Amino acid sequence: GAVVVLTWLSPFEGRPRRGSSWYNGCLCSIYPILEESSSPDALGMSNETMDGTAPPVLFVVGTAGAGKSSLVTAFQRWARFLEVEALTINLDPGAERVHYDPEFDVRDLISLSEVMDEYDLGPNGAQILAADLVAAQAIDIHEELDGLAGDIMVIDTPGQVELFAFREASSHLVEVLGQGRACLAFLFDPMLSQTPSGFVSQMLLSSIVHFRLGLPTANFLSKSDLLEPEVLERIVEWGENLGALEAALYAESADQSKGHGAGSQRAEFAIGQLRMMQHASIQPGLIPLSSEEEEGLADVLTFVQTVYGAMADTRDGFAGDIEHERH
Repeated sequence: GAVVVLTWLSPFEGRPRRGSSWYNGCLCSIYPILEESSSPDALGMSNETMDGTAPPVLFVVGTAGAGKSSLVTAFQRWARFLEVEALTINLDPGAERVHYDPEFDVRDLISLSEVMDEYDLGPNGAQILAADLVAAQAIDIHEELDGLAGDIMVIDTPGQVELFAFREASSHLVEVLGQGRACLAFLFDPMLSQTPSGFVSQMLLSSIVHFRLGLPTANFLSKSDLLEPEVLERIVEWGENLGALEAALYAESADQSKGHGAGSQRAEFAIGQLRMMQHASIQPGLIPLSSEEEEGLADVLTFVQTVYGAMADTRDGFAGDIEHERH
């Protein structure tokens, strides 16, 4: 696909070194821009977008090191094999390198190291400022991407999930780039998922991100090839069987309590949250995924296809082809 290159006036040209006072002022100036651009016309949505003919958009989200970029790389390679046009976007300004071919790369707009140097910010502050500066250009980015043809758009999000999920700037990006046809793949870290408490923590984080962004969400156990078969089976069962997860939580809490009640209270809290999710019909589920072995990629595509009918109308029998690739 064609590579999108935006003309960008560097925020650093001809400016003296700035400190936190300029940084705070910049944020105050950006938020009114985001608030004013809430209608479809203001968002720059074309008739194609409103007709629902634009490709579905998949945001890949997860904690740092969960394998987001690896998934985007593997998915693009796998999609090419199936002759599916997967457009990819990198929204992580802190990425040192990516191994996929992005149609748009946020690093072409702004350099995280330059932000840190010019405005005397640490890594976290620079990430926030970079995200807000990019969000202010969201409509321009959308207009450039709007001319690209593809079957699906896959967006690699920043490594820190809280930066993407809990910033108004990121919500604005989701609204503009998602075009009303977006969904979300939340990646579970395989190491953290091996303990009941770690697994529940990620379930809760996934549900919070789902609530925050309001997008259809599917949970995937990333890097599942790193797990022993029996461990993988147990984790998948936790995602499907609330009773098994509750029992595991109680057992873990009993081992940690060592005679006091803190462990039991912790388990009760976690189970209460799980039952609330179940009562709200939030079925977590968990699909094993291995970018290294290309396992579960068909499930990613099927998820998007199920939500938005991705290629169902134009590729007769495509689901059968996917199922064949899975085995």
